[in-house]
Amino acid sequence: MSVRRKSNWYIYAVTFAITLALALVAIFTFRQYLFPTGTTSVGLNNRGEPDENFKPTAEHNASIMLMFSDNAEDSPELFVLAEYSAVENRLAFIPIPGGISVASESRNLTNIYTAQGGNGVINAINNILGVKCDTYVKMDRKGFINFVTGFGSVEYDIAKTIVIRDGIESEILNAGSQNLTAESIFRLAMCADFEEGEAYRFNVVGGLLSDLVNQNFRNIDSTLMDIFYRSFNEISENNLSEQKYMAHKAALLYTVAYGSYPAEYYVPYGEYTEDGGFIISENSITTIRQKAE
Repeated sequence: MSVRRKSNWYIYAVTFAITLALALVAIFTFRQYLFPTGTTSVGLNNRGEPDENFKPTAEHNASIMLMFSDNAEDSPELFVLAEYSAVENRLAFIPIPGGISVASESRNLTNIYTAQGGNGVINAINNILGVKCDTYVKMDRKGFINFVTGFGSVEYDIAKTIVIRDGIESEILNAGSQNLTAESIFRLAMCADFEEGEAYRFNVVGGLLSDLVNQNFRNIDSTLMDIFYRSFNEISENNLSEQKYMAHKAALLYTVAYGSYPAEYYVPYGEYTEDGGFIISENSITTIRQKAE
């Protein structure tokens, strides 16, 4: 006589339910690893370094206002907007006239800094140019020389003989190719007698900064970039937080690996006014905005 076995279907059902529940818990716990939703974390390790899966996006773009003064306690005299396009592997240096569209209000960028600090300057630039700039770095002579000495010198082609008057000291830089140290770069940018006017000076400043980067960027690795970041914090006044730095580190390393002469410069054009102001052309504003795309 055959015996009819009882069905164990409920055991299989319970086992399946438990297995499904564990799988859902695992997927929920590790969802960011299995199904990443952000572009900034894909292809990065825990040091913020890119791997073969990393591709820069527009989220990695950045605009930084660089400001230079002779002494730490002085307000800046030279303003340079640095616009980094991670997608294009491009770093554009844009010298900004101090009286850009604000002299009509009896202000310039120097006295805006005196009254409101670096945040006041970047707010003014955002309003005038319509760029997204939330970071500033102010360096004096000592800080600039310390930083650039570690970064490297620059081979620069001087178009014509230039006289540098630095206090009671005078120096003549002859036309032709010159190997400039950090101190010479600062003195040329800040103290040279440019009889041709501010636009000519800005071409020199833009050329110096571009050549400085293009001739030295290949030797930068992750460790050295971290050192540069810490050095920035030590030798400058800035609001460059570690969070901001880490948000762009991978893209910068990508540019080092795959970029080719990434630095360039652009000198804005417009009209100078009798009160020392500078009315920038709308076409020039458009070009500046495009540099950061």
